[in-house]
Amino acid sequence: MLRPIKSKEFIKEVAKELNESEGLVESVINYYWEEVRKSLSDLSHPRIHITNLGDFTIKHWKLEGKIKSYEGWEEKNKQRGVQQMISRFKVSENLFNLKAVQKVITEENQRKDFIKLHKTKANVKSRKKHNKDMEEQGSDS
Repeated sequence: MLRPIKSKEFIKEVAKELNESEGLVESVINYYWEEVRKSLSDLSHPRIHITNLGDFTIKHWKLEGKIKSYEGWEEKNKQRGVQQMISRFKVSENLFNLKAVQKVITEENQRKDFIKLHKTKANVKSRKKHNKDMEEQGSDS
């Protein structure tokens, strides 16, 4: 039976094992999880893998919704003055990054479909060959 370790116990054990202060170990762990949360929430990577937890992927509807939101904001604020320039730049940059991630996801899906197609073709060929070999052998009697 798995018993989850509380972070306080974990930090103490790791600090003792590495002969480092608990504060340093806690800072490293907090930094790691902060970066993971940031990567998940800002939609900057199509997939994030965390060992022993699994893969976390961006859902296409979430990405499309965020892109539409930024495009709408950008269109609405095109005619604003200089004070909005920084905001427009940030939104444009985020929109560019999201579209880049969307392109990566699309390419990855196309690659998966290509692999599936070739696997099924290979399976059909091997089944035909297997059936033909069985027919050539004749009956068991």
